[in-house]
This record gives sequence, C-alpha cells and structure tokens, in this order.
Amino acid sequence: MNVRDVIVVGAGFGGLSAGALLAKRGQDVLLLEGSNELGGCAGKFDRHGYRFAVGATLGMGFEAGGTLSDLYQELGLPLPQMQLLPIIMDVHLPDMDIRYHQEKERWYAELERLFPLEHPRMIAFYEELFHIAGIFQKIIAAKPMFPPVDWQGVKQVLGMANLENAKLVPYMLQTVHDRLKKYDLAGHRQFVAFLNGQLIDAVQTTVEGCPAFLGYIALNVFHRGAFYVYGGLATVAEDLARSIRNSGSEVRLRSRVQKIAKQGELWEVTTAKGQTFSAKQLVLNNSIHNLHGLLDADLGHRMRVREEEEKARPAWGAYALYLGCEDVFKTEALFHQFIERYDAPLTEGNQFLVSLSAPDDRLRTEPGKRALTISTHTELDRWWERERYEELKDAYTERILTSLERQFPQVRGAVDVSLPATPVTFQRFVLREQGKVGGYIPSGKFSWMSSYSPMSGVEGMWLCGDTVFPGAGTLGTALSGWMVADRICR
Repeated sequence: MNVRDVIVVGAGFGGLSAGALLAKRGQDVLLLEGSNELGGCAGKFDRHGYRFAVGATLGMGFEAGGTLSDLYQELGLPLPQMQLLPIIMDVHLPDMDIRYHQEKERWYAELERLFPLEHPRMIAFYEELFHIAGIFQKIIAAKPMFPPVDWQGVKQVLGMANLENAKLVPYMLQTVHDRLKKYDLAGHRQFVAFLNGQLIDAVQTTVEGCPAFLGYIALNVFHRGAFYVYGGLATVAEDLARSIRNSGSEVRLRSRVQKIAKQGELWEVTTAKGQTFSAKQLVLNNSIHNLHGLLDADLGHRMRVREEEEKARPAWGAYALYLGCEDVFKTEALFHQFIERYDAPLTEGNQFLVSLSAPDDRLRTEPGKRALTISTHTELDRWWERERYEELKDAYTERILTSLERQFPQVRGAVDVSLPATPVTFQRFVLREQGKVGGYIPSGKFSWMSSYSPMSGVEGMWLCGDTVFPGAGTLGTALSGWMVADRICR
C-alpha cells in the first residue's frame, strides 16, 4: 500500500494552504475534497454563463506583508490578477449611505462629512483601533499555536511577553461595545449599526459580543487592503491546488471521506467510493462540525473537542441569492451592504452583503452582464422544516430584491438567472453539517478563550479551518493551515 506523508481532508483555504506548503517542503501530500469544487465556502460554481462566488467575500491579505501575499511568496507563485479597492463598500443604512474608504484619510473625511459633531470621537476610536490592531498583527505574524496545549506552544506564547504586548491586555478583557463607551459612542445608532454590519460579516457577531482585540483586528484588515480578485477567490483556491500538483502531490475531487481510523502508526481514510488511503499524518479541514461522525469512539474520546460541547456552540447558517443580470449597476463600488432596520437583528435579510463581478471580469461572465452573490446570516432550525421551505426561500428572495431596488431600481427586470441557497444547500454542496458556516459566534469578552487549537489532542491529527484558531474568514483559515504545516515540518 502506498503510504503518504500527509492526507489533507477538505479543500477549503485551510486545507489548501496546509497542503500547498507541505508539498512545497517535500512532503508527499494527498488532498481529498468531497465536492466537485475547490475553496469551500470561498469557492465558486458555474451556471448558465456565469461564474458565481459561493460567498460574498472581499479579497484580503494581498497587501505587502499580508497573509496571502506572504503565502504566495513562500510558494513561489505569482499573485492572481486583482485590483485594490479604494472603496471597500457602500453601506446603505435606513436613513443614510456611507462610503467606506480604504485609505484612512478619506475614511476620516467621510466620517466628518456624515457626522460633523461626533467625528472627532469616531476618529479617536479608529486611531486606537489601528494602533492596537498593529501590535496584534505582529503577534499573528509569528503564527502562535493558540490556545497553547503543549510545552512548545507555551514557550512560544511566553516568548511574546514584553512591555508593548502588555498594552493589549485590556482589549482582551473587554468587548468592542466597552471600548465604544470610552468615546461616548455606544449609543450612536448609525455608527454602531455600521460597525455591527462589518463585524457580523467578518467575525459573526456584533459589538456587544465581540472581544475588543478580535473586532479591532477584523476592522483593521479592511484598511490594510481590500481587493477584488478576478474570477473570485476560487482563483486563489485553483492556484493553491496547482501548486500542490506541481510539487508532485495529488488533489482528488469528488472524494468524500466517510471514515477515519488509526492502524498502528498510520492513519487510514476511507471515502464514500470505498477507497482507502494511508498516511503518517492527517490534517482535517472539513470543519469540526463534521468531525465526530467520521471517527470511531476511541478517537472521539481522545480528542480535545468534545462532541456534545461542540454541538451546543452557536453558529450561523447563510441564505444566499445568486443573480445573473444585465449590467444596470451604475456604481463605483463592487461591494454593497444593506441594513434595512435599526431595531431588528442583522440576520434573515435585514442585513446582507452584495458582491458584484467587475465589469471587465471575463472569468465571471460576458460583456454587459454582472454576476452577483448576496448573503445574509440566518438561524439554522427554520430551514429544516420541510413544509415551510419553499415559502421561506420565496420570502427571503423577495425581501432582498425589494431592498436592492432601493439602490438599483432596474435590477428586478435585469435578472436572467436567480439561484437561491439555504443551509440545506450548503450541507449538500459544501458538505457543512446542518449548513453551519463561518465558524462559531463569539458571545462576549472572554469567548476567545474557548477557541479550539489546531492540535487535536491525538498524535498526528491536526485541525484547520474556520472552526479552530484563529477563526473565520479566508485569512484566518489560511493562517490555521500554515500553522499546521509549520508544526508538521518542525
């Protein structure tokens, strides 16, 4: 039997990053992906002449020193075709529109234009945010294995203790809401709604539930550089898979893993097609939500992740609407966020993010057309009530289209392809248990302390992706894969 050095399960950004780095460093890697596409929730699918991005996701981390820029450099890859977005997005609140600029000075000018009385306090808040996030960025660049669960990890964390890092402690013991109180902004309806919209898309929660340091890092990332990647983030996934193959390793699609066992010193992975593969090390990027159903009882008991505890942790689903349209979008911004009401949760279509394909992106569609991905957070349970399913889909689609018409009056008549997706869809096609996406929902100032480590607790089994540290988003998942690759090769 051919024994690989490493089997990677799941071709999301975590698994692809780990696999590409390991293969580049001489490991014999087999990456198994259950679906027909690469990239997971940041992947793509093609229908009726349109390439749709699975998630309405901006490109982050391609600036000099950014995670994906460094990853490409490490792998010896040219960066994909992209454009820096001077306008991160237009945010449409119930009573005003906010143009979210990437450059700090232009963003501060926008705050002054919209909030002439309060803008000095808003700028002071952002100055604190940029300063603290900059310190944390240096820590993240060291790729700490958190929480530390072995002596090597403890030494790494202890080695970061210095006077500058000591300044970070208050931000690890407070929420973003707590920090807003300092600037007398916690009750500012529009500003808080804006921040909530950014945070729920970046880290799955709002200012009340978001640890301050986590929120600061997420908000700072936009200003380090927001990019539009031609072809969508699936282009990055394709580059990473190509790197694995070019290094002499293998990527197999349509190879859904059904069983994981350990035989002596080797891992055995069995697919739904009945194929069994063996390796010395195992990297799981298929989400902790899906994990325990693959393991025998003995392995499950040895994991640091307890099945009952994991199932009880809250996570969102997504309702997505994919539209192929005639180009009726007279806007500079390629990303738009809509918030319809201040007095309702930012879920179920009350808040949604829209990504538009660039007018000149021929990888996405033909001239004169635009591909849209629209996504809103949703609670999971309602989508598994079969008798209401079609009614819910129609209601969510109508609510989103009605909101879109507020900014783009011709959009309804311009649609020639409309494809809704629910948690049921995400379970079927992206293989996420119950359609859970985006990792866990932070629930307060200390919620970061319950993060799962990439070290599983079982020798030779590693975890990466949006359900382990450092968490959700393409940057967090790629970084988790990089951490795992570093530890395997150490």
